[in-house]
Amino acid sequence: MADNTVMQTLYSKEWVSAYEQKQSWLRNCCQIEGEVAGDNFIFIIEGVADEARERGANGNIPYASDDQASATCALKEYHHLVRKNHFRVYASSVPQRTSMQNRGVVAVNYKTDQLIIDQLETTTYQTSNAGTGAAMTLKFLLEMRTILDENNVPDDGERYCTLTPRAMSQALDVNQFTSFDFVTDKPYMKNVQWREWQGIKFAMHPNLPGKGTSTASCFMWHKAAIGHAMNMGAIQTKIGENDEQDYSWARASSYQGSKALQLSGIVEMVHDDTAALG
Repeated sequence: MADNTVMQTLYSKEWVSAYEQKQSWLRNCCQIEGEVAGDNFIFIIEGVADEARERGANGNIPYASDDQASATCALKEYHHLVRKNHFRVYASSVPQRTSMQNRGVVAVNYKTDQLIIDQLETTTYQTSNAGTGAAMTLKFLLEMRTILDENNVPDDGERYCTLTPRAMSQALDVNQFTSFDFVTDKPYMKNVQWREWQGIKFAMHPNLPGKGTSTASCFMWHKAAIGHAMNMGAIQTKIGENDEQDYSWARASSYQGSKALQLSGIVEMVHDDTAALG
């Protein structure tokens, strides 16, 4: 039993390291600050500020209205459990314990991104081709940005856009999206996931809704428009052995949820993922 305790301690430390190296693609693009209330996470939404006013005729300064709201995100538990018999664990030429651990890491992060994507889908703001897929062009890149502008969404460097693999490939064929005359950060020289254009950070995501079909979804949003909550203290990694059935098991658990906070800050473009490249 003493050996099993040592294994558990090492396993937990490896989990933390692996999780930090394999972060969700989308969580850092969301609002993550809020208040925990039991199994709920409460986001505070600051409304639009009033216009500054003159001093009143009575000599008093008018009070500004308080335009705050809240949105509640339910935290649910998600688990990943894997079992392998001891013959597979010890006879394999690869470290099976690491494999079991990594599968849990990937599963947790996959769920995180999926929860965020599900909330992005709830937006009511779409480009002019709503319901009908179209190839990605400069027109649609600008239209998504314009909708955010018209909705008074801040252009403060916290705008993001995620495209399907095919939509990204088509965007990269747009001169204004790739030319050094328009893009100064040289993303391909940095080998980074996100590239910036027009103050918006773009990235490809392989698991967007409808990928590979004529009605795939691409999204542009502001960080404050969607929230993601994760109870970091509740993330668990457990391992153990079943001597009767001669197998080892590893479980990864997370308590998390996502919530669209301001639909006016999320825009969807329906993309034709069957359109030819070039």
